[in-house]
Amino acid sequence: MSKSIILAIVMLSSMILCGQNLKITFTASGAAYKVDSVKATNLRTNENVTLPGNDTLILAFNSGTGITSNTEMIHQGTVYPNPFPGKTTFVADVLKAQTLTLEVYTLTGQSVARTQALVQPGSSKFELSLSKAGIYTISVTSDQGTEGFKIMCSESSGTENMIRFKGHSPDNKIPLLKKMNLYTLGYTNGDIILYRCRGGVHITIITDSPTLSKNYEVEFAPCIDPDGKSYAIVKIGTQTWMAENLAWLPSVSVSSKDSDSLKYYYVYDYEDSIVNNAKKSVNYKLYGVLYNWPAAMNKGGQKELTMFTEQGGCPTGWHLPDDNEWKNLEMNLGMGQTKADSLYWRNSGEVGIKLKSSINWFGNGTGSNSSGFTALPGGYLNTHGSFRSIASYAVFWSASKSDTLPWYRSLHFNDNGSYRFTTMPGHGFSVRCVKND
Repeated sequence: MSKSIILAIVMLSSMILCGQNLKITFTASGAAYKVDSVKATNLRTNENVTLPGNDTLILAFNSGTGITSNTEMIHQGTVYPNPFPGKTTFVADVLKAQTLTLEVYTLTGQSVARTQALVQPGSSKFELSLSKAGIYTISVTSDQGTEGFKIMCSESSGTENMIRFKGHSPDNKIPLLKKMNLYTLGYTNGDIILYRCRGGVHITIITDSPTLSKNYEVEFAPCIDPDGKSYAIVKIGTQTWMAENLAWLPSVSVSSKDSDSLKYYYVYDYEDSIVNNAKKSVNYKLYGVLYNWPAAMNKGGQKELTMFTEQGGCPTGWHLPDDNEWKNLEMNLGMGQTKADSLYWRNSGEVGIKLKSSINWFGNGTGSNSSGFTALPGGYLNTHGSFRSIASYAVFWSASKSDTLPWYRSLHFNDNGSYRFTTMPGHGFSVRCVKND
């Protein structure tokens, strides 16, 4: 094997091991015309960063497990002139010898020029040439992390995009350039990032393990109950699900009241009938409402609300999922058909891990939330009038029956699977809605 081939392999291996920072941007579609904000969470480390929806997120390889802090930077970036007619000079001030990486990218995250240089203590000069007018970001990465600056090119340089190291500059008289916020999250290949994207009152969750810089098109859809509460949603396979428990509460009952035919609504451990007080409780805010099956279906002895007759207690455009729709969800996450059709605990595809939130479960649970479904353990009310197993069990109604008993699903903090069976309609369980086709 020739030396040139060996050198190429070594260089390629080094690039793979070190990785390149990924630039992530977002655009809106559907019910919102723009993405207002994004909260990005690394589900392995639970580190997160919140950024404006029109800004760029940098997933930084080999940057530890957290967020790069601009306050830790020891170098200052300066540029002059700015704005500039195609060409300008960038000066970096550092306290020790090190390798600097400079990269220029558009506001949509597209990299247009990049260079690396070994610099000495003091001021080092770089020449920037840009082929198109526009607003850009230049990021500077040193031993201490990454910081960024906005620059404005007023006209084309007439040459290709380029950054050239021009050497040491002993006398820096260029005024300081104002530093911009740079949103950075530590990332390792295989990490799953959960993006909680907000557009107006709408929230859409996306989960992904990106390998390249990319733009996400965030599809927003209304999911708003009659009280005006808007729910986060997530697309899994071809289905779109609520990513939090339904919290619509037209009335509230004490645990001792139950029925297989009349509608009852409960808030875990709340033993009164005042709705406003129930909504102030911690359990309501985190886990939502527990419904008996008539309430989940919005059918029973009370006069029915016409807008909810076909969709159960779900918001307009959404409905209570039937047993087959729960099966589709499970199979989209890796469960086989045979297991999906079976009873009791089914661990095929470790669907429970993928559905469960990574936080708020007893003993930290076993959830990865890689699906974005964010299942929360709201516990349940049994037909003996007792609230049970909050933080340990998540139990959800189905709209389907087997003979006279409705189907349900449950997840447990210490189990990897999903439980399927039927039960009496008088129990109080959580509700997740699925979007109409």
